[in-house]
Amino acid sequence: MGTKTAILLHNLGGPSTREEMRPFLQNLFSDPEIFRMPGFLQKPFARFLSARRAPEAWRNYEAMGGGSPVLPWTEAQGRGLRFGLREYGLQEDCFCLPAMRYSSPNIDEALAEARDGGAEQILSFSLYPQYSMTTTGSSENELDRALARMGWDVPVHKISRWSDDPGYISCLAWRLRRALRKVPLPLRPKTLVLYVAHGTPMSFVRRGDPYLSEVRACMERVEAEVGHGLAHRLAFQSRVGPVAWTRPYLDEVLRALPGEGVPSVVLVPLSFVSDHVETLYELDIQMRALAEGAGIQSYIRSESLNADPDFVAVLARLAASALGAEVPQ
Repeated sequence: MGTKTAILLHNLGGPSTREEMRPFLQNLFSDPEIFRMPGFLQKPFARFLSARRAPEAWRNYEAMGGGSPVLPWTEAQGRGLRFGLREYGLQEDCFCLPAMRYSSPNIDEALAEARDGGAEQILSFSLYPQYSMTTTGSSENELDRALARMGWDVPVHKISRWSDDPGYISCLAWRLRRALRKVPLPLRPKTLVLYVAHGTPMSFVRRGDPYLSEVRACMERVEAEVGHGLAHRLAFQSRVGPVAWTRPYLDEVLRALPGEGVPSVVLVPLSFVSDHVETLYELDIQMRALAEGAGIQSYIRSESLNADPDFVAVLARLAASALGAEVPQ
């Protein structure tokens, strides 16, 4: 037997029920990695904003059919990852635990289960392909704080960024090819491939956050692999508040496209490894309605990675490599 390893799969989390909506938002708005303010203001700010936004936010979840699918998809990814570790002789030594940042099971709960399960080391695996201090950075900092609270001195290995992984790029490329085949042939020559990433405040970019550059590099790698010959560009979704976020904004791009002579778009989400409210509601419902209202004739989104076999094989290979297994290049 090898070293017993708990693989913590970090993701944002999300509410499963209406009752979980407000606590989820309160946890999000309490995160000092994202909302920086004097400590005595953080909790009152989070309580006020979560109470104000929870009803409208839950209506978005209802429009897509109910609670967040992030946790079920993360659990499925964990099962697939562990199964894939058989190829590297690691399946019996490893177990996977979702570690959500703002909902249950959170990082404290995942670590408690890891310790109770006899873990001798931790593999902290960020399910955010591109690194940002607001996502991976926040989860890894909370992991360090949680270990300190527990007084658990355990070896920790980290997978913090992997958007340049060839297998991951191939997963995105294959889904883009499938989406392009759905475009009506008369519209194909004027179709725009529109890569979409979750926005981030420009204040983080100015402080050196590598997220924007990693997103752009990821897009160009997919472009190089697919070689479709169509126009492409990058846009950002999910901005909130009055501050400047990464541009161009997706809604503004979609409104302008018909006036530029673009009748058809294929959207490629880059920041997400599974379906959730940003894909199922914001892209599939809200942005689709906006695009069609503006005059876009064909609006297609490439499929999410979810727990598809090709993608969980990538996760398994990344985990095996981080744990020192011999992995074919």
